[in-house]
Amino acid sequence: MTLTKAIILGVVQGLTEFLPISSSGHLVLAQSILNVTEPPLFFDVMLHFGTLLAIIVFFYKDIWDIVSSIFGRDPNVIYRNSNYKTKKSARLFAWYIIVGTIPTLIIALILKKTVEKAFSDPLIVSIMLIITGIILWLSARVGQRGKQLNTIRAIIIGVVQGISALPGISRSGSTISTALMVGIDGEQSARFSLLLSLPAVFGATILELNDVDSFNVPIISVIVGVLIAFVVGYISISLLVKILKQGRFSIFAYYCWAIGIITLLWQLWM
Repeated sequence: MTLTKAIILGVVQGLTEFLPISSSGHLVLAQSILNVTEPPLFFDVMLHFGTLLAIIVFFYKDIWDIVSSIFGRDPNVIYRNSNYKTKKSARLFAWYIIVGTIPTLIIALILKKTVEKAFSDPLIVSIMLIITGIILWLSARVGQRGKQLNTIRAIIIGVVQGISALPGISRSGSTISTALMVGIDGEQSARFSLLLSLPAVFGATILELNDVDSFNVPIISVIVGVLIAFVVGYISISLLVKILKQGRFSIFAYYCWAIGIITLLWQLWM
């Protein structure tokens, strides 16, 4: 893993983890183009750790209010412009994250072997990217905004997050699109989707680290890759929230269709 490849993969991870175009799918395609035939598991895990840090830093107020509310503290609405007016609302949001994580875990375990096989097949990735485009396109045409997050909607979004473990299915794209289709407004859809990813990504990182049997990547490549993924990831979250506020989320459908079709034709031609 050269420094140049580490930088490129860090940028790809940071951009595609949060923008609704599938980070796993783009990493598979990027590794194929860069001729990284056996991508080091440890390096992939660390790239995801970089984007995990980006979520924590971007949503640190939400995380603080949610965690502190569990211990009886009211959110500081006046000084910190909290998204939660009372500790009850913050606790309720924590509950939605918990019930959304349960189906994610179950489905991810069921699909584990299928996902592992799919990661070595760019053809499957291209098809999943086209499906992601369809999901994004539907998000602007299905559902009526103004509804609040509840337990049933949180479970539905959690189920979709579990399915998005398939490379080419965007996790952020599919979960935010689902939230929009069940009637949740754009900003809250993004907040719930990204905070819901924290336990899933953290758990997956721990599990993958247990499978790492070697650290055969130069430490400088790891550090640079993580920093790039973090910085680009933070910028991508800011861009994602802005796009959702403008109601232009579905524009990414055309990108996913283009990349999916081009990759599909390339794989069939080869």
